[in-house]
Amino acid sequence: MQTLELKKEIKTYIEKADSHLLELVKNFIESYYKDDKTIVAYHPNGSPMTKFEYKKALDLAEVQIQNGDFISVEEFEQFDDE
Repeated sequence: MQTLELKKEIKTYIEKADSHLLELVKNFIESYYKDDKTIVAYHPNGSPMTKFEYKKALDLAEVQIQNGDFISVEEFEQFDDE
């Protein structure tokens, strides 16, 4: 199901919802967005990294690995010798 179709279907449910369901949906949405802003790591410069940024960095790393865009441990260790 595409995003637009999902939004329409969810909107239909929301329009028919009682206060209990609306409260559940509200709490779920707030939790979803709060989690994305939770600090889960730090950048090398010490600045905080949110869960969203961390996931984005992991996704990028996976693409780089699939494309062969990496160096071996031995190659990395050569930088220390220089």
